Amino acid sequence: MSNKSIIFVILFFSNILIVFCQKVSNNVEIVVDLNIKNKKVESAAGFLHFNELAPLQKNISELKPKYWRFGAKLKEHTPKRKAQVAILLKNNIVPIIVLSDIYDEEHWYKEKGGWIRPSDNGKPFAQMTGNLYKELGNKVVFDVWNEPNLKEVWGGTREEYFQTFKVAHDALRNSPDGKNAKITGPSISSYDKEYIEAFLNYCSKNNIQLDILNWHDLGNQKDAVKLQDNIKEIKQLLKKYPNLGVENIYIPEIIGLEEQFNPLTAFSYINSLEKSKVYGGCKACWDNPDNEGENSCWNNSMDGILTPAGKTRASWWFYKYYADSLEKRLDSKTSNQEVISISSFDKNNNLCSLIGNLGDKNYSNLSLSIHNIYDLKLVKNKSLQLYEIPNTGSAYLEKPVLVFKSNIVLNKKSTTIGLKNLKAKSLYYLVISHK
Repeated sequence: MSNKSIIFVILFFSNILIVFCQKVSNNVEIVVDLNIKNKKVESAAGFLHFNELAPLQKNISELKPKYWRFGAKLKEHTPKRKAQVAILLKNNIVPIIVLSDIYDEEHWYKEKGGWIRPSDNGKPFAQMTGNLYKELGNKVVFDVWNEPNLKEVWGGTREEYFQTFKVAHDALRNSPDGKNAKITGPSISSYDKEYIEAFLNYCSKNNIQLDILNWHDLGNQKDAVKLQDNIKEIKQLLKKYPNLGVENIYIPEIIGLEEQFNPLTAFSYINSLEKSKVYGGCKACWDNPDNEGENSCWNNSMDGILTPAGKTRASWWFYKYYADSLEKRLDSKTSNQEVISISSFDKNNNLCSLIGNLGDKNYSNLSLSIHNIYDLKLVKNKSLQLYEIPNTGSAYLEKPVLVFKSNIVLNKKSTTIGLKNLKAKSLYYLVISHK
């Protein structure tokens, strides 16, 4: 056999076929280039609400979230609020406090129904906002009102909400060092370009400095992919408003009720946020349809990635492997939007890839191509493990499922690993480690 011939090894395990060769004809390809210097990236992951952060410290250290949005449980507890914010800051997490959670319904419902909105009487809201800034300072982001486009939480008109936003804005900017306060909005419940443009117009006409633009995206995997287009559209719109000083975009709540426990949906949202080069998104919390009385906002479960008893669910494992990818991220590209992937070296210098199949059918041929292997002087003899992170709903998942393991030889500068029959709507974690 000529030395120019294609050399390949075929290994069978269960229904997965792996092929090592110089070139494989595949319909989907993930390319990882080891010659491009690995880099540290900021996490796009965040969480929503908590009861106490101290019991979550181990999980926080492992998952390395960058954002945490909260308010309701800290309404009347100034010492506790300061202590919890201090924990977030110590862990390099950006605290985002929702002003409407602190200024709750007892302030803006009349005794016999109706509304007392800050647009009617701004003094109490302005005073509360100013006091919070004095207490927490400019390391906290202030999210003015949660989902003001919904009548259940905002009974007034859109214009009245915009006026209320200005009340909070002015209270913050007029505080000592208030020019450095971080303000975000409008925090509407879903993407609405017309609403966002009206909000930006109001801010522009009323001398509002808006640091971070946001909206919620509480959908499924298709919505997560569409989010990239929505962000691109709004980035274009923001070019019309340079005077607002918008630094970036952030999505305060991601992942819908039906998808709350699905690790692939979490991956699809975080992947879209990273690709769009925006700050990140906080996982939404919901009632658990499978367990009456369980609500992941208020049981310290990090929005349901833990059980109420603190055990790991499937989505916890996604957030764990995602956190592991942050320190030594590699250049990784996919040829098909239905397949998403993040590749990195972990702390033990194992080559790792999160691979998600967003499609509706199994992929018969998917290749992971690793380029410039010798440039990092990797040893030739390796062990390959492929794990599935199954969507087990709200059930406890002790660890991902090992579906394949084999010793391999990386004897080419560029090697392609072909994966067959990766299941539809499934998430995998591939590890190439030293033997």
